[in-house]
Amino acid sequence: MVLAASAICLGGSARGEKPAAADATATGWVSDEACGATHTKPGGSDCVRKCLTGGASVGHPEWKPQRMVFVADEGARIWVVENPDALKGHEGDHVRISGAFDEPGKAVRVRDISAVPEPAPSK
Repeated sequence: MVLAASAICLGGSARGEKPAAADATATGWVSDEACGATHTKPGGSDCVRKCLTGGASVGHPEWKPQRMVFVADEGARIWVVENPDALKGHEGDHVRISGAFDEPGKAVRVRDISAVPEPAPSK
């Protein structure tokens, strides 16, 4: 993942203000909070979509809808997506996103998205 240097050195002011989110670009997978990095491979889209909507439609009303997350390739860091509509249609996909990464809040507000080739399977 390529994070701007300011993302690493985020700091609040002396008055205890929340540090600003840092603009950065990263490559990773669109997933859901329950599965996280489990479906960061081709073929996980169906499960991610089900987990995002909850299980009522598949006969499991006890499965609650999950929040959308972005799982960065580098370090498998998980970021909660603050504006999930920006990634709608890319559930389970390998993508490159640009946006504001909030390091302390472990969240990202997506500004731009582009598809990237899925990585080759490891041997």
